[in-house]
Amino acid sequence: MHHSIQSRRDIVEGLHQRSLLATADFYRLIDRPMPVVTFRMVVKPAGRDFFHVVDSQTNKVMGFRRNHNEACALARSLERNQ
Repeated sequence: MHHSIQSRRDIVEGLHQRSLLATADFYRLIDRPMPVVTFRMVVKPAGRDFFHVVDSQTNKVMGFRRNHNEACALARSLERNQ
């Protein structure tokens, strides 16, 4: 990997960690627990223009689509049905 790409990734990861810490501090200051948002169905890229909808609890592929928006719609509909 090119060094400039790696340095950008490192910078973004550092900013993400700072964001998580600031959010945790905010919720600590208002004396409330941090909300946890977890989705059972996760859309993962599985090749060029191909996406799997994966059940995060069992790690099974529940469906696939060639369009990201369609894969997200499938994940939402599977999430509603579960």
